[in-house]
Amino acid sequence: MKKKVLVLLSLALVLSVNLRSQVTIGGLTTPKAGALLDLNSTTPGGLVLSNVDLDDLSKIPANRFVGISAAQDRNLSLAGMIVYNTKTTTGVGIHVWDGDDWIKPCAPPAPGPITLSTTKICVGSTLTAKINSVNSATKYVWTLPAGLTGTSNDTIITITAKTAGNYPAGSITVRAESSCGGGTRRPGTQAIVINAIPAAPTNPRVTSSGSNLRFEADPQSGCTIDWYAVPFGGSPISGGSNTSFLLVNNVAQTYYAESRNLTTGCVSTSRLTITGLPVVSNCASTPNFTVVVTAANVDFVSPTETATESGLIFSAPVKIVGLPARTTQFNGGTSVTDARADYRDHTSADNTNTYGSWFSWCMVVQYADVLCSNGWRVPTKDEFVTYYNAETSAGVTVKSGMHGWLLGGEASRNGSTTSVGSMGLYWSSTITANNAYDAQVTGNNFHPASYNSRIGGFSLRCVK
Repeated sequence: MKKKVLVLLSLALVLSVNLRSQVTIGGLTTPKAGALLDLNSTTPGGLVLSNVDLDDLSKIPANRFVGISAAQDRNLSLAGMIVYNTKTTTGVGIHVWDGDDWIKPCAPPAPGPITLSTTKICVGSTLTAKINSVNSATKYVWTLPAGLTGTSNDTIITITAKTAGNYPAGSITVRAESSCGGGTRRPGTQAIVINAIPAAPTNPRVTSSGSNLRFEADPQSGCTIDWYAVPFGGSPISGGSNTSFLLVNNVAQTYYAESRNLTTGCVSTSRLTITGLPVVSNCASTPNFTVVVTAANVDFVSPTETATESGLIFSAPVKIVGLPARTTQFNGGTSVTDARADYRDHTSADNTNTYGSWFSWCMVVQYADVLCSNGWRVPTKDEFVTYYNAETSAGVTVKSGMHGWLLGGEASRNGSTTSVGSMGLYWSSTITANNAYDAQVTGNNFHPASYNSRIGGFSLRCVK
């Protein structure tokens, strides 16, 4: 009979608790309205929370909670769980799991919404994300997904796009921190699209069109081509189409082709360099030498190249190698209307190795793709001027020995040579009337835009 009474009392207690859904511990009073659990006792005491080592405040640790065998970055079903953290390195004290992080009750609240400056950019470009300040916050911690980079402890962060792709809402988060600890993270509500950068145009070519030069290149798929007069920055030249640009005068020029995606507007990070040499009808079509010069017969004296403050890189003087020495014969033509493609070596192998070879201007322009190959090109007058101005602005005095400028002198058509060791003359591809521009260097000076008859023999340095 006693057993039956005990069973009935136990069932009554369980039913009472379940029906009320409220429990008072420490007394027999009715729980306060709205409370599921009411600690109410006349005996002094308190609630002892579970003591847990929280090694990482962004995770629920493994094997320290019933049923959790692996660490969890997110668990919304346990939001509101309270523990006492005993890990000194992460902050001893009461911590509440908010679904994403362990936070202290005294931590700042979650920031307001994240505002983005744009949601569509190209790889390499930047956007900003910002929030309003939070009371009591001393700094802000931003988290970014792989593919986006940026650092900030403030309410605004500049983000650089590194990898193309679609980044969903919530990829960027921020939380406020104070001396008490970090608050709840605020996820962004906007998705971000990072578009890829197209490659530069390909297949550069220059053809004559009457008295003009036609610059052409092949665009990348889905792209157009914008043409520029400078390798970086500047504004596109009007008059270009998606595959070609028509030069209106017959002078040596260098142009730069940039890809622009027609859908995204993203542009290539580099520009294709295309140099057009003038159409010259008064250069003899046949060289004044019987051997064939190929790229295998072309080399630079040492050191082979020099970078400059202008961004241009000049090769060392060009020399002809692997062919019988031409030390006495040089015939650039009897006049500019009979100018020949010709070259000559210095009078000894040692001087050739030191100064390179002499070339007629017609040799330079007619064999430009042989003498300056593999990305090199014959410099224009404007590039000599650009180089000189950049050096002058940097406080550099350009003279012999600076940036590889050597004093190779000049070879004339009658076989004589002059100024070896006292002056260097270097052809450009730019003509003026019956002459061609050249750069002259001495022991103390540099003249970027001199000009001389095209039948003389000067040195050559390529540029890129």
